[in-house]
Amino acid sequence: MAAVLSQIVGVFVIVAVVVAPHLKNKRDLLLVLLLANALTVVQFALLGAATEVAVITVSTFRTLVFYLYSRREMRAPLWVFVGICVLQGGAVALTWKSALSLLMLFDMVQTYGQWQTNMKVLRVCTIIAAIPIGIYNFAVKGYMGAINQAGQAVSASYALWNLHYRKRE
Repeated sequence: MAAVLSQIVGVFVIVAVVVAPHLKNKRDLLLVLLLANALTVVQFALLGAATEVAVITVSTFRTLVFYLYSRREMRAPLWVFVGICVLQGGAVALTWKSALSLLMLFDMVQTYGQWQTNMKVLRVCTIIAAIPIGIYNFAVKGYMGAINQAGQAVSASYALWNLHYRKRE
């Protein structure tokens, strides 16, 4: 039953992460990702995927911190960025199960994307982080999480093209 419930929660996460890259300002994007991260923690807790739960719990905290800074139209200081990366690395180390756990370190790429202010870079970082994290999700039987990451990569790619490269008439 927990596995089925996890996949249902995953559907809501997919909707959020597919919508998020198309939002034009960082504050709104981070708010949607905050919701998606919180639901992802629930999703993978139901599957017993400790590394994902630990890293995404830190990511939920990260997104909240960066959202609060963006509300004041500020970028978090470098020490906050470094501290969050250390927490993410610690989460992976503390929940280590196999070399597969290393794939969750790619969430640090997303941390960099959310930390800096350029929306184009944020979208590129989303694409880069989604691929290895999607592989991890698939390996731990978080199939909706894997679909989530694929959807996030495709959506961020389209948003990147549409908002940064497409020639407007």
